[in-house]
Amino acid sequence: MKSLTVVAAFAVSALGMGSAHAATLTFTVQNKITTSAITNSYFNGCAAVIPALSSVAANSISGVHQTDCGTNSAVVFEYTSGSKICRFNMSSIWTPPNPILGTSGYWTPAGSATSKGSTTATCKTTLVGLGSNGNYTWALSMQ
Repeated sequence: MKSLTVVAAFAVSALGMGSAHAATLTFTVQNKITTSAITNSYFNGCAAVIPALSSVAANSISGVHQTDCGTNSAVVFEYTSGSKICRFNMSSIWTPPNPILGTSGYWTPAGSATSKGSTTATCKTTLVGLGSNGNYTWALSMQ
């Protein structure tokens, strides 16, 4: 019975091995509309975005924004200009190693952009940088 307890304890402790570091999502927002600014109209994230999302002037690019929630970072927000709305989604998810199956841990980036307003907008999310430990850099745009 003792050997079964030792094996079970080893298996449970092995499942926690290979812990990941924090995953930082870094991004910029480009306003490709030449006549008006875009403004942040909705935000939902696992942590604050630093610096906070703000208006982006016509035909310009925001400063660099970051958010970090550890091994599972995710953020959803919208930018609006008149009746155009773009919803941006980004995430970086850690899947831990599985010593029973012999698989390694890995990071999975995901990003999407969707037009939601009554006037169709061109919304894009482009992965432009793959860092280590789940750090990903995105370029977002709205037109």
